[in-house]
Amino acid sequence: MKMFVLACALACALIALAGTAGAQSSARGTAVTAGPITFGVADDTGKYADDGGKWFDTMLKGANMSEERWTLSWSPDRPTTIDELPFLVRAAPQAQADGVKVELALYGRPASATDPVAFCNWAALVATTVSQWGIHDYIVWNEENTALYWSPQNASTPAKYEALLAHCYDTIHAADPLANVIGFGLSPRKGTKSQSAPIPFIRAVGTAYKKSGRTTPIMDMISVHPYPNPNNPTDGPDVGYANPDFFGIPNLDRVRQAVYDAFNGTAQPTTVDGLQLVIDEVGWQTDTQKYAQYFHDENVSTVSEAQQTQYVKTATEKYFACDPTIATVNWFGLVDETSRDGRDKSGAAYGGGWQAGLLTAGGEAVSTPKQAYLAASTDWALGRAACKGPQINWKPNGAATGAGRGKPSQPQTRNHEKNQKDKNQKPDKTKTPKPRH
Repeated sequence: MKMFVLACALACALIALAGTAGAQSSARGTAVTAGPITFGVADDTGKYADDGGKWFDTMLKGANMSEERWTLSWSPDRPTTIDELPFLVRAAPQAQADGVKVELALYGRPASATDPVAFCNWAALVATTVSQWGIHDYIVWNEENTALYWSPQNASTPAKYEALLAHCYDTIHAADPLANVIGFGLSPRKGTKSQSAPIPFIRAVGTAYKKSGRTTPIMDMISVHPYPNPNNPTDGPDVGYANPDFFGIPNLDRVRQAVYDAFNGTAQPTTVDGLQLVIDEVGWQTDTQKYAQYFHDENVSTVSEAQQTQYVKTATEKYFACDPTIATVNWFGLVDETSRDGRDKSGAAYGGGWQAGLLTAGGEAVSTPKQAYLAASTDWALGRAACKGPQINWKPNGAATGAGRGKPSQPQTRNHEKNQKDKNQKPDKTKTPKPRH
């Protein structure tokens, strides 16, 4: 516990610096001082914990992080029921008492995406319920450009998602005047014919928005998941995608340009005039062979804990902290899952099997910090002041400056997008934001 106390003390010493550092963004030739950036995790462990997440929150804050994203799934069979309400009643007040901000990712099963009115009425019920605990951030759906979460994937999918996002924007804001409605939650690539490439998807949503005649926004922020290519999951944060329709950490200019192309001149802001990005999921799985609490064999390539530390610090210091369009970064997640392959001890598939956490698996009295937990905590306390490279100054139409952005300095890329073995599909576990029971 001493190391956690030291980490908290370090945060106090550094936090003043974080408030004085302002990143600069150049858009339309005007420099704008960036707002703060927060770091947290995408992890349901605290939501399900018997102690309401008290231990989880303590460990989160011990690494100088302040946010946790929980998932919440809607069932069309119970359209007016919050299935996980008992967990929220227990964990949400605990997070509020601990000073941890909660962000909710709201989504349904693929077929339920065809009923936007029922889903958005449920989303409004969620907002009405959880706002009492200081929860006001809602991501509408998850990776809707993949068949895993929105099926079928076809030419009509972007327009259907636009209709759902627009309707939820209105119902959630009506239910919670303090709501922050976050759109998309995009997967970074198209792995199979049953998926949609994310960059054209954004533009197609914009086309549908313009055709709708809507004169109000459909999102307050935009969420993306810039994982490395799942065919090469050990690639570092400097390695992006060769395919211009995909994005990794060094390719976020493509997202900004697509949003600009989609919505410039409409009532929906772009990153030029205030829209910010939420890095909602990102991470690298580590080798866990030396730990006894894990079971089954690993089914993807992993990095060492030292590599994880290097990657997390590089992503923070070179990209995230230097980018004024990024408001939040949630690592996936804080605590590892014990199954390496997403199967329980009987061999039944349940999803997950994710070991990109900053703590080993097991929970209180079992989990131990990985190297990145303390090594990167200094950066997370510093916030914007953690930036150690050029500020990311992006302009529309492809003009960009800063390391790894746009034409002045291209990121490394790997041209493996056409590999027929799609490791972004389950039960292969490149990621899964399903609730962790």
